[in-house]
Amino acid sequence: MPDRTPKQPRNRPPGKEAVTDDAGEVTLHQRLQPRVSRQRVEVPTLRVVAGRDMLSYVTIQPGEEVILGRDEAAGMILTDALVSRRHARVTMADDQLVSIQDLGSTNGTAVNGQPISRSLLAPGDHLEVGGVSLRLDLLSLEEIDHLANVVARLKLQNRDPLTGLLTRAWLDEDLAPFMERCACSHTPLVCIFFDLDHFKQVNDRFGHHIGDDVLVGCARLMLFAVRDNDPCVRYGGEEIVMFLAHADVHAAFEVAERVRKEIQAHDWDRTAPGLTVSVSGGIARWTPGEGAREWMARADAALFIAKREGRNRVVIDRA
Repeated sequence: MPDRTPKQPRNRPPGKEAVTDDAGEVTLHQRLQPRVSRQRVEVPTLRVVAGRDMLSYVTIQPGEEVILGRDEAAGMILTDALVSRRHARVTMADDQLVSIQDLGSTNGTAVNGQPISRSLLAPGDHLEVGGVSLRLDLLSLEEIDHLANVVARLKLQNRDPLTGLLTRAWLDEDLAPFMERCACSHTPLVCIFFDLDHFKQVNDRFGHHIGDDVLVGCARLMLFAVRDNDPCVRYGGEEIVMFLAHADVHAAFEVAERVRKEIQAHDWDRTAPGLTVSVSGGIARWTPGEGAREWMARADAALFIAKREGRNRVVIDRA
């Protein structure tokens, strides 16, 4: 691999490091040290963006190296069968430059679509480690804390084994007490019913294993879009329902729209080439004294209107 010892060109922009590429030419490469702005501290974070390990992450610290692989001792465990036990090493040197090195893996490592044995990394770079897609980002401490809480929620008991969402048992056992607590504290409560658009076509065209990956991806995007204590339930098949306390229908609409846009804009091509995914949503505010079934039926009716009007949209119940 060519030597990439940093050079020192004049008039280099702040936060950039000069390195030589394979042709020996000097290029600019962003240093990836944790940085502090007036608004937030940002930390280099490597995050899985597709597949069953989606949202798994690790932060990179100066002077630290992280092994990626299936080995239980790896700093970031990736469960995909195409990943070697010790697949790659990510390092942040004392000079704050982050690099990745393939460790002689069976299925190779790529950065932004190019196979590599060793490469420097910059924010936004996409990595392919065996069959797993990852991205390097600068995240705030608040974003990292929320990400950690989402990952912890996925590991709790009584979760749907595929998506990590709550199961329908939560509706039978915990929804009524949840509604009662909201009634006693005069807390507004909203239900959002989501349904993946044309999910059968995804299964028919790409196979059920890709359909499962889509469900996993959508579930994780939804969990990341809401607060840590907002219940999200896999209602059945491709239907997901979430309950938002301390929210009126307008706030719920903003949440639902954020979820819809995040899912539509997600890079599904990394799950399967040519794959696109969208969701529809229906929203209903709970009226104290109303039964759970009647309330959820109103949200489901609003969802039906969203699908009837063309899908990939959110509708508020007007009852």
